[in-house]
Amino acid sequence: MKILHRVGVIGRLLGARLVGRFAMAALGLAVCDPSGWWVKAAAQEAGAAGAGTAVLSAQDKLVSQAPLSPDQSALATLLRRAGWENGVEGFYAANGYEPVWVSPASVARRSALMSSLMETSSHALPATRYDFAKLQDAIPRLASMGPEELAATELGFTRSFVRYAQDLSSGLLQPRKVDRELHVYPEKRDPKLLLNGLARAQDPAAWMRALAPSDPGYAALMERYQTYQTLHARGGWGPQLTGRKTLRPGDRARDVAVLRDRLTAMKYLGGDAVAGRDESVQIATAETTTDAGTRLINDPTVFDPALEAAVKQFQAHHGLNQDGTVGPATRAAINVDPGFRAAQIAVNLERLRWLNRELGAKHILVNLASFDMVVMDRGERAFESRVVVGTARKHRTPEFSDEMELMVINPTWHVPSSIAREEILPELQKDPTYLSRKGMRLAGVEDPHLIDWQMVTPGSFPGRVKQAPGNGNALGRVKFLFPNDHAIYLHDTPSKSLFNKDMRAYSHGCVRVQRPFAFAEYLLAAQQDDPKGYFDTMLSRGKERYVPLKQHIPVHITYRTAWVDDDGQDQFRGDIYGRDARVLAALAQAGVQLPSY
Repeated sequence: MKILHRVGVIGRLLGARLVGRFAMAALGLAVCDPSGWWVKAAAQEAGAAGAGTAVLSAQDKLVSQAPLSPDQSALATLLRRAGWENGVEGFYAANGYEPVWVSPASVARRSALMSSLMETSSHALPATRYDFAKLQDAIPRLASMGPEELAATELGFTRSFVRYAQDLSSGLLQPRKVDRELHVYPEKRDPKLLLNGLARAQDPAAWMRALAPSDPGYAALMERYQTYQTLHARGGWGPQLTGRKTLRPGDRARDVAVLRDRLTAMKYLGGDAVAGRDESVQIATAETTTDAGTRLINDPTVFDPALEAAVKQFQAHHGLNQDGTVGPATRAAINVDPGFRAAQIAVNLERLRWLNRELGAKHILVNLASFDMVVMDRGERAFESRVVVGTARKHRTPEFSDEMELMVINPTWHVPSSIAREEILPELQKDPTYLSRKGMRLAGVEDPHLIDWQMVTPGSFPGRVKQAPGNGNALGRVKFLFPNDHAIYLHDTPSKSLFNKDMRAYSHGCVRVQRPFAFAEYLLAAQQDDPKGYFDTMLSRGKERYVPLKQHIPVHITYRTAWVDDDGQDQFRGDIYGRDARVLAALAQAGVQLPSY
């Protein structure tokens, strides 16, 4: 009562009687006086607009006094005894310990939760985590339960609800515990706001569904998740390619027939090129037309033009160069089992839950796994480019989010000391003129030619290496900064040929952009009447120029290996950094049931 008295005094001193009451609500207090009367504190307003959370009415926020029923008293006692977090206890205290789940008026909420829990597997969430069977068993016995058992059942429903709502809206796993290179921090929904939202939802079932990521790609992946599991259970796509020889148009081989059958089963021949969309798979026979117009049935072991077109389409959906030949990378992708694809989709459903928040009306998405970037502007693709990312062995680019603030035209490259020690020193030991040939200098050293580089060790490397602006600069002619703890940024590069490769992981961690000048002009258009003219002028001067961006743009460095594109086609990419494997192992350890393959 001393706390209550002090809060009330503060309220009177401020000239507002409700201040004390709102302060109590913020503290989540429920205080009992000697006669057993409970004070109901005002609840915090429920934000969570994405989940359809309502705000408590002014009348609900007023302090009321009423004796607790035996059921309410049992619930209050159990909450305190069980040591629930403040959010849950505060919710019940603010609502006079009225039950949310076990009263006759709670049927719609209870039904919405149970229906949602029946769909956990569709989201690649662990069905056993939410005590569905236990809750289902309790429902028929609610009317005969005593106060203590009823209170325990109420909190059992609450525990399952909060777990499920948080997992569905922001992910099951903690990314940083899965992989230290994942600097991704999902925004967990506050239990009190979740309970408030559901308690006041006019349509609890719709409110529960709205917890899932609103990204349309999430629902599409959920549908594909079921499709690939079904395909796997039915035996997959048939025999795999066994040879190692590259298959080319015009070749005749037994593996060509296997290739033909497998692409037919995937619907790249004789149907829509969406793997598994049509469950009735027919083996297609290739046909051609002679100059005379006669239709001829081809030998299925011959790599004909129809098969070449199917291979190119498959390659387009798997991030491979569309050359129509079946080399090691294409063969490996074609041989993948649909169970593996289902597991891959499960991982990417979790990734979408991690980023289930406002990404910015305009934002930049870099997908490390697909080696590309896109600027999304109010749901539209405003700019796209191929990119080169960090090498898989030693310089993997981390995942994180930040804000692009600055452009540097004609940048100087301040060479990281690790690169100077490990890469430049060996070059200097072979050729002491290496620095001058590359337009570099050694800051703090008057004449590097006087140094006996054979005597220098990585630990004794002198000075700091800098490379002057120019066409040979490792950063190219422009870089784009979003200051972060990882020293990662986007930039141009003189190594243009790397953008033509399937697998584009060659950098020291930063992201190289294939279309840097077009990207610079796109960014400058928000603050320059003639963005191209301005950029060309600055570029031609050859001097380093820092250009602050008036419009800061969120940047999200992501790693997505499965999605459904705007045309409804399934897209898959390789797990270059092994992150899919780590997330998949964590999901399995958490209880997610995944197909074996």
